[in-house]
Amino acid sequence: MRKTVAFAALQMSLFLALPVSAQAQTVQQVFQEFGLIGVWAPVCNQPASIDSGNSHAIYSRMSADGVMLTYDNGPKYKPSVFAIVSARRAAANQLVYVEERVPDKLRVTITVQKSADEISVLSSVMDDGKVLVKDGRFTATGSVNPRQTRCGV
Repeated sequence: MRKTVAFAALQMSLFLALPVSAQAQTVQQVFQEFGLIGVWAPVCNQPASIDSGNSHAIYSRMSADGVMLTYDNGPKYKPSVFAIVSARRAAANQLVYVEERVPDKLRVTITVQKSADEISVLSSVMDDGKVLVKDGRFTATGSVNPRQTRCGV
């Protein structure tokens, strides 16, 4: 009897410790609340160019609850297009989302940190576990992933 009462008390305490939320938010709601919808670039008043390290990231509403990410890499390159398949707040200033490249469905988990109107990618990990960005640095080169500013505000 004591074990049953103790187990019931443990279950109740775990239930009460769970966060209370009305409904799960859509990807679009999470992005909107985080303030990521819009155009972001290292240097907004310069044209998009992957060659100069100034790709523009465009987060846009895709449907009633979806978000699309398009990387404008400049006129010499086709844009890279991703559907955001999930998103959640990791902290007040951090967002974790999974992007899926169109059309091959390659998935990457991204962690973004935001301060005022700047964002930076803290981590980028492919589905197979390959780490592209760790602690804000590209793993291949060790260079810092550039901060991006909101453009056109």
